[in-house]
Amino acid sequence: MTMSCVTAAQSMETVWIPLPSAQSHGRAPIQLEATIYRPKGPGPFPVVIFSHGSSGGPIPASYTETAKSFAAFLNERHIALVIPMRSGRGKSEGDNNEEPSRCTTQAASSGIDNASAALRATTEFLRTQHWAAMNAVILAGHSRGGLLSVVYAANHPAIARGVINFAGGWKNDTCGAIDVNTPLFAQAGQKSTVPNLFIYGHGDGFYADSSIQAYVAAFKDSGADVDFRFYTLEGINGHAIFHKGLPLWKRDLDAFFIKLGIIKQPAQL
Repeated sequence: MTMSCVTAAQSMETVWIPLPSAQSHGRAPIQLEATIYRPKGPGPFPVVIFSHGSSGGPIPASYTETAKSFAAFLNERHIALVIPMRSGRGKSEGDNNEEPSRCTTQAASSGIDNASAALRATTEFLRTQHWAAMNAVILAGHSRGGLLSVVYAANHPAIARGVINFAGGWKNDTCGAIDVNTPLFAQAGQKSTVPNLFIYGHGDGFYADSSIQAYVAAFKDSGADVDFRFYTLEGINGHAIFHKGLPLWKRDLDAFFIKLGIIKQPAQL
């Protein structure tokens, strides 16, 4: 385990989370790389578990830099941030078992099931950490990680206090007439029992505005509690709403955390 100070108000550490799976072949569990940013002090702290998108290989620089800003935002509000890298991503062991992903809802569901293993392992890890308030866990994620968070919270209602979905979806519009994402949002909406905050950007390079609106409508019409925010990033691909949009959506997160009872009022930054 390594640790280095990020600011006077937070610390960062890399941990290894065991993931029992078929890939272990009866041997020790494979290990998932995870980064933790938490406020100073003993806690317990509310925790945001953030799930990344589909990028493989080393942790993308965009995530590393954005994570520091996002972590500072959360830590100032006395909220910890945990970012697990799923199997075969970053330095995590195992295979990237989310690919190939065909243009079918069944294939996407299978990919989400595989990705869910990392959330299960992370949750079990947090149960062993004295600083983690397990009654105040928020699932969040970007792109595939956004939809993963929505679906996982719907399927495991006792896990999360709420969900933050940044530009969530599993397959992009290159699937043409086959809409993979809308049925997944509709299915999750039928089971969802916690508040959700959906944050998207106009001009998303993966999902047309009309596609995004269909995702939100399907989720809401299925009975889910969702607040939807749709922003414009001038001259920037809307899919970068997580990486580039913090000044736009930070007030949304403050309001959402107040709604969840995580904070009482916005931090004065």
